[in-house]
Amino acid sequence: MNGSMTSYERVLNSLKKKQTDRIPVVPEVFGVTAKLCNYSIYNYVTDASKLAESQLQARRVIGHDMVFAFADLSVESEAIGCELIYKEDTYPAVRQPIIKNTRDIEALNIPDPLKDGRMPVVIEASSRLRDAVGDTCIVAACIMGPLSIAGQIMGIENLLYQLVDTPDAVEKILDFTEEVARRYGKALLQAGAHCHIVFDPVASPMVVPQEIFLRLELPRLRRLFNDFKKEGSLICWLSIAGNTKKILPYYRDANVELATVDYTVPVAEAFDLLGDIAVNGNLMPFCFVSYSPEKIKDDTKRCIIETSNRRNYLLGSGCEIPVEAEINGIKALVEASLEFSSLCNTANKRTKS
Repeated sequence: MNGSMTSYERVLNSLKKKQTDRIPVVPEVFGVTAKLCNYSIYNYVTDASKLAESQLQARRVIGHDMVFAFADLSVESEAIGCELIYKEDTYPAVRQPIIKNTRDIEALNIPDPLKDGRMPVVIEASSRLRDAVGDTCIVAACIMGPLSIAGQIMGIENLLYQLVDTPDAVEKILDFTEEVARRYGKALLQAGAHCHIVFDPVASPMVVPQEIFLRLELPRLRRLFNDFKKEGSLICWLSIAGNTKKILPYYRDANVELATVDYTVPVAEAFDLLGDIAVNGNLMPFCFVSYSPEKIKDDTKRCIIETSNRRNYLLGSGCEIPVEAEINGIKALVEASLEFSSLCNTANKRTKS
């Protein structure tokens, strides 16, 4: 890899506001990596060896600073009992929610991460990735937040109605989904993942009111991150898409250490709202489909300039890079980080923000 540091050192130094040889590049590259090994998305999400191979090949080609043990957003819901629709070149999706009435939760069991659904696939991929990279590169597994798992097994519309009509019953469902996330998250760490990204798209203010996030989700995220830290997780990392300005100031209450921020929130403003929390982002994910590598470099330079007085910035996309993206566009992130390393070095010489 380029630079005098390992990717592992580069990322951790940035999180600790210490000097780095260049800005870490951490784009959310998941299914898009399958094309580098000529695998379908179906291959990628169902086969641990293919998932791991795709991630490792992507890092060799792109040169970014992290690998991801992540299949898709439906792993937890499938393990709980939802039937999925599988296609060759798109991610699987829930065919229909398993919960129609909030009382249906009583008939469900917490899945065993080592046996149920495709949880064992992702757990094996975590182990394969850790065996391959050791402690030269962080292996980040990905899990869904409690609200988002609930949205999968209930359906978003039903969840939103029930949050109004039967909030106490929804709390019981969230207790269930929190435990699903906890057990799966711990199993991923035990298999070799250094940390996880907690994806929680349903917790976005674009989906649920701020009050719901603060009352129902924030305490659950805090408990999960605390438990994962006790299990040895390196980073408490939260990724919520959309315009999250209303909830960013509360991330510190969940002990978040790294926040992925979407393109709808200017990165400088995100730092102001988050305080000392590190930021990953915030290039528009679809730009990797529609923009040229040169245009992506220009946007990357903007991010670097806007964060030139910060050490705890990790360059990346504001959400997952689409599977249709061109690999050369993703490579432009690393190329920009190297080309603009003088800006990075200038920032590293400044007083810590």
